[in-house]
Amino acid sequence: MTAQADLRDLESRPQRYWNVDGIPEIIMGLTWMVWGGALILGRQIDHESAYKAYWLVVPPLLAVSGFAGQWLTKKLKERYTYPRTGYVVYKEPSPKLRYLTAGVAVVVAAALAALIVTGRSEGVRMTITPGVGVVISLALLVASMRQKAAHLLALAGVSLALAAAAAALRWNADGMSGLFVGLGLASALVGAWRFRQYLAANRPAEDARQ
Repeated sequence: MTAQADLRDLESRPQRYWNVDGIPEIIMGLTWMVWGGALILGRQIDHESAYKAYWLVVPPLLAVSGFAGQWLTKKLKERYTYPRTGYVVYKEPSPKLRYLTAGVAVVVAAALAALIVTGRSEGVRMTITPGVGVVISLALLVASMRQKAAHLLALAGVSLALAAAAAALRWNADGMSGLFVGLGLASALVGAWRFRQYLAANRPAEDARQ
């Protein structure tokens, strides 16, 4: 029984390490707010050629920001988490999965950009923001169950509430910025609260020995 308990502990340690400090939620929230800010900035461009050029450049940059967020998360964990609760190597996704994820992000962002630029299909424009909110909510729900992370369940509820608000208020595709900014702010605040709790409960190893 002890060996089995130790094995389960080893298997769950990477997930505990990844979710113990609130850093991923802070970075995820900031990334979403950057996405929302990019949408808001795009709406301020009046010149048609500049507007279209902006939406050709922004989608791949938004995809890159996701990878930059992962890099920053790891760096912050090396700075704050490793000295306090140790380091565990989190299993990296395969190169194929990375490329697939990046490709999907670029395609979705490009499709949204094309929808915004052309202004076609009003029905789709009115449903895309609630739809994205529901998809994000389901993704957070799955992550919450797989990682046993209750705070992700709370964020799933926030995303679902924003999706419902978008449907009730008839937000069109331009309302996507409100979804990303609102969800990003909620995620960053949850992460900041958890990070503060983590720092208060865990001193660096060299301080604990004194």
